[in-house]
Amino acid sequence: MDHLVEQVLSGQKGAATRFYHKYSPMLRRFLNAKLPSPADAEELLQDTFLSVFDSLPLYRGECSVISWIYSIARHEVADFYRKRYVRELVEKTNPLFEELLETVETPEKVWDKTKVRARFFGAYKSLNQSYQDVLSYRYELSLSVKEIAVKMRLTFKATESLLYRARVAFSLAYNNYAE
Repeated sequence: MDHLVEQVLSGQKGAATRFYHKYSPMLRRFLNAKLPSPADAEELLQDTFLSVFDSLPLYRGECSVISWIYSIARHEVADFYRKRYVRELVEKTNPLFEELLETVETPEKVWDKTKVRARFFGAYKSLNQSYQDVLSYRYELSLSVKEIAVKMRLTFKATESLLYRARVAFSLAYNNYAE
């Protein structure tokens, strides 16, 4: 195993800083090539190192340290783009947002809300039960992904994946729903 990794794991003073300074320039170049802006790359650099330090006790030395760090960074980049895509989907499928900002209720607005509500629930009811459950836990009960994972007896990553798939399925069902 890499000597610097052993020093970090043993808690030697300054080892974590030396570790960061050794690997951050290579990782920064990698992230700058994969992400749309230097600010995004810098943010993911910090996120990656947080994940690296959290996972360092699991490093078995089967590959080089930098290869292991790159694999963590690739997952962080994938999460970045997945979250960005989901955020765009949520913005597109939030039809009640503008209506919540307006307080004046006209008959037309009441009718439109009724139609949107019917479309929303029609799309929701067309989803399978696990998708309905994960969306209800997240958006009705405001549970965190970790809490949902415990409730549904899934791993954290499996729950994130299920929530992502449920959002996509809801978006498609909502867009394709015909009264």
